[in-house]
Amino acid sequence: MKIAFYTLGCKVNQYDTEAMRELFEHAGWETVPFDGEADVYLINTCSVTQISDRKSRQMISQAHRRSPGAFLVVTGCYAQTEPDRVRDLPGVGLVVGTDGRKEIVRTVEQALCGAVSESVPDIRRVRTFEEMGAVEDSRTRAVLKIQDGCSNFCSYCVIPYARGPIRSRSPESVESELKKLASNGFREVVLTGIHLASYGLDLKDADIGLADVLKIAERTEGIERVRLGSLEPGFCGEAFAESAAGLSKLCRQFHLSLQSGSDSVLKRMNRRYDTAGFERAVSVLRNYMPDCAVTTDVIAGFVGETEEEHRETCAFVKRIGFARMHVFPYSRRKGTAADRMEGHLERAVKERRASELIAIGKEMEEAFVGSLVGSDQTVLIEDDGTGYTGNYVRVRCAGREGDLVRVRITGRDRTLAFGEVLP
Repeated sequence: MKIAFYTLGCKVNQYDTEAMRELFEHAGWETVPFDGEADVYLINTCSVTQISDRKSRQMISQAHRRSPGAFLVVTGCYAQTEPDRVRDLPGVGLVVGTDGRKEIVRTVEQALCGAVSESVPDIRRVRTFEEMGAVEDSRTRAVLKIQDGCSNFCSYCVIPYARGPIRSRSPESVESELKKLASNGFREVVLTGIHLASYGLDLKDADIGLADVLKIAERTEGIERVRLGSLEPGFCGEAFAESAAGLSKLCRQFHLSLQSGSDSVLKRMNRRYDTAGFERAVSVLRNYMPDCAVTTDVIAGFVGETEEEHRETCAFVKRIGFARMHVFPYSRRKGTAADRMEGHLERAVKERRASELIAIGKEMEEAFVGSLVGSDQTVLIEDDGTGYTGNYVRVRCAGREGDLVRVRITGRDRTLAFGEVLP
């Protein structure tokens, strides 16, 4: 049987798709390109914005138009939050949502035989972490999901409804996967999750957290670098920063989700920090690791955001000086607290504010890359003649794929740095 995959959305979704792909291939299925003909198309959807919903529907429809007789499997957050709407789309034979993916091969094969007519996503029954293998991000870097779910319920976010409560991978499984990756030649591992800082909170019989996982990675022979996914600013206190600074393998790049630089907007978002707390977290990280890169996400045009609040955000991100910033116009999500608020802004206003923040973000990123000129950095070479520093700056330099080389940054072209390998 031939199966094709398509992924929308975040790094966690990309991880989930690759893990499912491996399960099908191990079961003897043949993976083919999504733009070709297949017996089964699996679309792993996203629902973080209205645009994500629309793109998810478009890809489902595209697969059905290409192969009207094919069996369509829809997984992911949009399938979880809008299962009835997804099920009614032409060609859809199975809706799986964000649970049950470890058994996806058996579920699909049963459905093809008529043994399963439908799968109704019900996130309330999710209680444990689905332990699937790590996946390849490049031939030198792998991604390992160690946490899923979120219980924060920010007012704008649908993810807690789509992903369910916090679930953590067991530390024994994490260590086993890290050793397996090292034996397979991967030198860098990205630890990812929906709410990574909450790792371990659900492990009632284990007094363990994210810092302990980093120590496990530190002692794993063959793994040279460990990179973290997104963190909450409240997690980055003195204890974490001091511990992190003592880990030689931990990449000095920390992604702290800001969302807004206005305290009044943060309060409406139901974020659990204010700008002073965020700035304090950044200061602590930079105090212990002066060379670290701090990156972030910002939502432009949240419900009721005034021009003054937008200016507060612009001023705040400039003051912090992020190494990279992802900007998203606010997207209304059905069922969230923000959806019921008054004061939704016009699309043109949100897009104009997003454009202003994107421009600021580009300036900050170029400034950060420029600040590295003249410094010595360690770069993991990838197959295109470039690689990344520990603080996630792309560098073009000599070296073979998989080499971990020490280079001097000699110049840059916008956000691409140039390095000379040191003897």
